[in-house]
Amino acid sequence: MHTSPLDALTQIFTHVPVWVWFILALLIVLGTRQSRPQSVTRKRLLVLPLVWLVFGAWGVQNGFAQAGSAGVAMLAWAAGLLVSVGALVATGWPGQARFEPATGLYSVPGSWLPMLVMLGIFCARFAVGMALGLHPSLAHDSTFAGVASLSFGLLSGFFVGRSINILRRGAWTQGPSASITA
Repeated sequence: MHTSPLDALTQIFTHVPVWVWFILALLIVLGTRQSRPQSVTRKRLLVLPLVWLVFGAWGVQNGFAQAGSAGVAMLAWAAGLLVSVGALVATGWPGQARFEPATGLYSVPGSWLPMLVMLGIFCARFAVGMALGLHPSLAHDSTFAGVASLSFGLLSGFFVGRSINILRRGAWTQGPSASITA
């Protein structure tokens, strides 16, 4: 019996746990907030990249550790992360961000790019989850593990690089005791 594409999509979406849709809604809310100019603290600039780093490392480990391809997956994720951070730091984006010494806050211009990256991470994780759900043997495939993990690292590195670029705008104005990671 042949299943129509609509029936297949219906089956997929009805079998996805409800919490996945809550995460998607949260990402849309967070992304919408990123689209508007904001004044933020140093601590807040560190939270989003830290969340994506932890989520990324956990996802790679969780998805591929049982299959024995976690080593390749973690190396690919780390390589993607380093490449992405390096590329974003080299661009200096967002260039209009600045530190306001009077308030101790960073002024960050609004952009839809963070939302696109968050949705990219969501879609990539959803696609990998679906692929592993439909074909569990893919977890044992080092190429699949490496490519999936590389993409997660590339996407997660965006937020680390962005925060480094923003924080660097205030590092020299806060005195010698200030550091990017404080």
